[in-house]
Amino acid sequence: MSRSLRPRLLAATVLAVVAAGLPQLPAVAAASSGTVTIGGQCLDDVNAGTTAGNPVQLAACDGSAEQNFTWNADGTVGVLGNCLAVAGGSVANGALLQLAGCASSAPEQHFAFQPDTTILSAQSGKCLQVQGSSVVAGDGVGLAPCNPSQALQNWQAAGAPAAAYTLSAGASGTNGINGDDTPAFPYLDRNGQFYYQSAHSLYGATDGRSWDFYSGSNFDTATKASISNSGTNKDTTAFCNNSPTGVNATDAPSGSGYAERNYCDLVGVWVDPDSGTWYGLVHNEFTPQPFGDGTHYDAIDYASSTDQGASWTIQGHAVTTPYSTVRNDTATFPNQTYYYGDGDPRLFVDQRSGYFYVFYMSRLVDKTGGWGAFQEHVARAPIAQKMSSASWSKWYDGAWSQPGVGGSESDVIPADGVGSGWIPPAQGYSPGTSGSIATQVAAGTTPVSSQLSVLNIAWDAYLGKYLGTPENEAGSNQPQHFYVTDDLATEKWTDIGSAGPAQSSWYRWFLDPTSLTGGAIVGRTFRSYCEYSCTPNDSEYTQFTVAPSSSAGLPASPVTSGVGYEIGAGGGAYLTQSGTAVTTTTAPSGTAAQWTFTPTGDGFYTVANTGSAQALGVDSTKNAGRAWEAPVTLGKLASSGPTAGQQWSIQTIMQSPASSGSSTPTGGYRLVNRYSDLALSLTGGTTAVATAPQRAWNNTGTAGDTRPVSAQTLGFTAAGGSADLSGSHTLTLGGEALDDPNWSTAQGTQLDTWSTNGGANQSWTLTKQADGSYTVVNAYSKLCMDDYGGNTAAGTAVIQWACTGNPNQEWTVAALASGAYTLTNVHTGLLLTTAGAADGALVTQQANTGSSLQQWTLG
Repeated sequence: MSRSLRPRLLAATVLAVVAAGLPQLPAVAAASSGTVTIGGQCLDDVNAGTTAGNPVQLAACDGSAEQNFTWNADGTVGVLGNCLAVAGGSVANGALLQLAGCASSAPEQHFAFQPDTTILSAQSGKCLQVQGSSVVAGDGVGLAPCNPSQALQNWQAAGAPAAAYTLSAGASGTNGINGDDTPAFPYLDRNGQFYYQSAHSLYGATDGRSWDFYSGSNFDTATKASISNSGTNKDTTAFCNNSPTGVNATDAPSGSGYAERNYCDLVGVWVDPDSGTWYGLVHNEFTPQPFGDGTHYDAIDYASSTDQGASWTIQGHAVTTPYSTVRNDTATFPNQTYYYGDGDPRLFVDQRSGYFYVFYMSRLVDKTGGWGAFQEHVARAPIAQKMSSASWSKWYDGAWSQPGVGGSESDVIPADGVGSGWIPPAQGYSPGTSGSIATQVAAGTTPVSSQLSVLNIAWDAYLGKYLGTPENEAGSNQPQHFYVTDDLATEKWTDIGSAGPAQSSWYRWFLDPTSLTGGAIVGRTFRSYCEYSCTPNDSEYTQFTVAPSSSAGLPASPVTSGVGYEIGAGGGAYLTQSGTAVTTTTAPSGTAAQWTFTPTGDGFYTVANTGSAQALGVDSTKNAGRAWEAPVTLGKLASSGPTAGQQWSIQTIMQSPASSGSSTPTGGYRLVNRYSDLALSLTGGTTAVATAPQRAWNNTGTAGDTRPVSAQTLGFTAAGGSADLSGSHTLTLGGEALDDPNWSTAQGTQLDTWSTNGGANQSWTLTKQADGSYTVVNAYSKLCMDDYGGNTAAGTAVIQWACTGNPNQEWTVAALASGAYTLTNVHTGLLLTTAGAADGALVTQQANTGSSLQQWTLG
């Protein structure tokens, strides 16, 4: 058969360009244009100038081209062939907008129109404000600290991207709240007992200092637990003074209101699945009034308890300042300010990646009194290393490159899809800079308070994103802002909007309103708690609902409703029904080993046996149902809906790079029970089907949970009338087939689709792997279908390459209700996609859009 070589040469050229190291441009949405207005005036390129440095000011709206601004996907804003820029790349208050030649690499050209109608300058974390006392034609526009209550920052941008999410606030309540000086932190012990923990450590000689624990069936019913009165919990004074931080602290000057040298609070608890030991982070406030001011230094330690919280040992430091904490250290801090240190930790246990993340803050202190310039930072540690001092790494300049103890740290700010998401080191605080906090912020010599300050987060199973709520640092009461990110490894947060009553808000945390015990995983609707400076009650929760503006914004699911799936674990065990019970088998067959996933509409699923229609679950009426190794049973779904114990979230297991870069899917999943936060675990033996603590490492001992990681690492294989799709197939869409172009045997050849020809170059051998995924080998070339270069970006070419056994050559094959299939690369999580219906359309990987160009028929 004769075929033109032109498409082949073009494809080869594209691949050669990539191989040479030149960047490929990602697919982006079309830019949109329109006016940018405020107070009836329009942003205007003065006199329609087209030279760099031309001023941009306000003018009467006249519909002219110099008032028509194009919002590009990279964050640049164009007009008349140039782009908006902050003059000189300055980050100082008042630095003006002007024109510059468009350069995507120039951070001063990146802007985001935020849902609260402010316009963020992604370089500085400041916002655009009219430079005057009112909106008047001829006024310049420059930088100022973001404050949506400031009318001079309230813009309308006709061409800016529309809001991607809708947010609404529902009922409020005060159930179960016992106000304290830390957020409440909910967790479950090994026996299924629910606790939440809080603490306070007040400064006066006779003030209270205690670590408090509450227990009960759930958050709303919890009462103070007896362990609150055990050991040092009821009075932490001496305990804190003699801790690793306390022994090096010094007392305040004579006559001070600080009676002690160190004050410490437990903030967050994790239960070790290897032993049942409780671990937690400790917030320290120490060496009061180090320069005769009114504050102190901060540091974060870690502690452990081997008797369910009755007594504690503070083991060592976790996260500490990069600067000195010595009293009156004028050598380190020779000027008017000093660095407060690292404190106010918010612990998040990210089971998806296997890391602890701690969001914490620092601030600057004027030696004459007063503080400001609140900065947000992040550190992480592998969960398997149990918070040890050496395990923590700080996020610094785009990488996890600095030690938790004493390392440098970056200030995290919103990226909003157009910025890096952190302040570069050159713009960070330096003790050698002269001036008060206010002077330095205004001059741009130290960062303005981060909009992400004191961030607490959860995984939202409905959005498929991490969701965060920061403290309000705008200087005026605001509705609660919400931020999302896809990946904690890259720390790029996007403002998705705000909802609820205007408030300042101090301490915040999340709670799932169905289980009322879990704060790490929530769904479409959730509780967000606020403690102190809240509205209408000083301490309360509000039930919020967050959803994408379009269903296209929902994450792709590895399962399809109405399709039967085999659920197999990495160890080779498959879930099956036997009589009225569940067990495992190594040879799944029939409907007894097929399971149907039905979404609840809130980010969770029920999982029912295809043959019996009985739903998988745990007993959600007692602690035993959420204890380690709780039995999993089958039961009917009530007409009122599933219980919490019958609901499961599908957790994609991720691999996060050790230093920098995006996380990637491993190809495995967990089924996490909503009632217990434990994972479905499949083994052989007498307790073949149970729930177990989520983990990314095997227990080498005999205490605690000894079920292997492989037992909770699951794959879902669509039955489709056949338990195994292994064998020779064609993969077609209409009359076009997945094709090895020109019968090539060369490694690196990009695949395409071509009219079906019945040839070996369009025949593919699927071979099922242990995790349920498949390798796909061309019958003619004998090469594997491959994700080019191990890249993870949408648009990455699908090529053929010598088979390696690596995840970038493994594909999850999922049946659709139509009878077609999607093929998802295990490494990237993206779908096999052809560019079109014409011969020679190139095959790449793209996010799941439901397009027919992603839905393949296996012949």
